[in-house]
Amino acid sequence: MFQLKSKTMKDIYFVVRHPEIIFGKSKYLFIFSHMRSRSSLLSHILGSNPSICGYRELHKSYLNTMDLANMRIQLSRELSVNIDNKYLLDKILHNNCLIAPKIFKIAQPKVLFLLREPRGTIQSITHYMGYFRKKNKYQNPQEGLTYYCDRLACIKNYAQEMDCDSFFLDSDDIINNTDTVLAELSNWLQLEVPLEQNYQTFQKTGKAGHGDASPAIQAGTVQKTSQSSEIEVSEEIVKQGQMSYQSCKEAILRK
Repeated sequence: MFQLKSKTMKDIYFVVRHPEIIFGKSKYLFIFSHMRSRSSLLSHILGSNPSICGYRELHKSYLNTMDLANMRIQLSRELSVNIDNKYLLDKILHNNCLIAPKIFKIAQPKVLFLLREPRGTIQSITHYMGYFRKKNKYQNPQEGLTYYCDRLACIKNYAQEMDCDSFFLDSDDIINNTDTVLAELSNWLQLEVPLEQNYQTFQKTGKAGHGDASPAIQAGTVQKTSQSSEIEVSEEIVKQGQMSYQSCKEAILRK
């Protein structure tokens, strides 16, 4: 209880010193995606733009206006920037981080749907989560498929239910059609300074629990990465993943 009160008082003092957190104009940008979708790369590119604050998962649910206020406090404090009239970014990769329907009406966020095809995703989950991060569960590609299908089903539900400005991005286009994708995103977000393929690294870049912890994210620029081809994924797993991918993508594109 004391810790809760102490944190609350610190937040109050911080807001008093930074009134723009409450009285400034807030814009919200959510990335709806899944693990190993190159979301860390994309969010670093976005977060390096002067009009966007945020570059990682905040691991938050957004159920009421207080959750939005806590997001503003967290990003302002962590990045040491004035957040007034800037996009506030969070990427959401797991089904336990929820956004209530009323938040879409209150916040009117822009939503970027980012999907990666199943073979590359499941190979990457198995390689990175299973062997690099040593999470035994994900050393079995079937577990990667289960996560992937469950996550895409949740994203599909959001796409069908929400009513806000959205953009669909195929993950492979980030590295294969970089200039075109960044120009389209810059136009969608109406950025004064266009997005660039070179990006900053931040305090928690490369740290486990905050996004990609592999050396690749430290490069500071878009790089073509090879598939984890040494990881075998059965054609049946790929087929099941492809069905989920296609169903989710179609729901997004119908918006």
